[in-house]
Amino acid sequence: MEQHNAKSNDTYEYFEKKGMDRENALACAFVLSFYTGSHVYQTVNRSASLIARHGNGEATSLVNTNKFKEAGIIMYYLIKALAHIEFYWGIASRAVDLDAKELDDYKPGNLVSWIQFSSSKKGEEPPENFSSRNTIFTIYSLTGRCIEYFSNFPQEEEVLFPPHSTFLVTRIVRISSTQTKIYMRQIELGLCKHSVMWVDDYIFYDWWENKDYMEKAGTIGMDKNVHFIPKASTESALVFLRCKFGERLKNEPTFRIVTDMTRDKEIQPDNAGARLLAAVRDLGFNNYCLVFTMNEEKAWEKINSLIPASKRHKITVTKDVKILEKFINFVS
Repeated sequence: MEQHNAKSNDTYEYFEKKGMDRENALACAFVLSFYTGSHVYQTVNRSASLIARHGNGEATSLVNTNKFKEAGIIMYYLIKALAHIEFYWGIASRAVDLDAKELDDYKPGNLVSWIQFSSSKKGEEPPENFSSRNTIFTIYSLTGRCIEYFSNFPQEEEVLFPPHSTFLVTRIVRISSTQTKIYMRQIELGLCKHSVMWVDDYIFYDWWENKDYMEKAGTIGMDKNVHFIPKASTESALVFLRCKFGERLKNEPTFRIVTDMTRDKEIQPDNAGARLLAAVRDLGFNNYCLVFTMNEEKAWEKINSLIPASKRHKITVTKDVKILEKFINFVS
């Protein structure tokens, strides 16, 4: 416990800077240290941390009431901590042993949700001590959080996925007779209370300048944790809205759409945002929409040319960052 106390004393100020009081900041830093185990009692503490890693009945049914209460406290502060840590967008790897029945769930095109906290490592190679396991996941992360700063093993470059993270299986490669590599992309389906679909052709690029606004809204804490559904084209956005997950968001006040106006990669780049909004209205979605663009006047010209006046309600066009931030935080 001394090591966890020492580590949390070194790192708790991160959470204070995010607006937490000292007591909660220390608790969040401590539980992250606990989760990653201990140098001195590595085996014992990593086994104990299974209480936190398995947020389901299978693990908690094996412990007594006191342990269950302890697990609840750990779960609370672990989720609270992750809600204040920036997203990791990029490749992460995870190695596990799966039986034949479990492997059968991972077919290209399938959606898979991991209900527990799930650890992974930055990059395409899993941790060396797990590399012999029979299944290697290569994941494009959207909401995984880098916790190496809080970890007792920073060299592991751990990326932690929150419970109920959902992934699309894109490809399966048989590495050898005993090992399979599964490629997945993390996706958001709008199943949380507040969600925003953001459409921009450069949204998955490391240098995309609007990521900071998205992260700020997505990591403001537990009271209003906005989830984002990133899409890189008009077509991919409409595919989502037409599917069952998109349909359930139709006209819901807790679902909004943000788009740029120009998308260089589309056939008609200059009015991509206006075309998207026209199609959104044609699909019967009357949700609030915002066009984030530097030229508001030209954007309105394009919108007016494609969308009749009767369907232009709940559309905002702005270059003002403050208006954008209020919009994606559901303040206005």
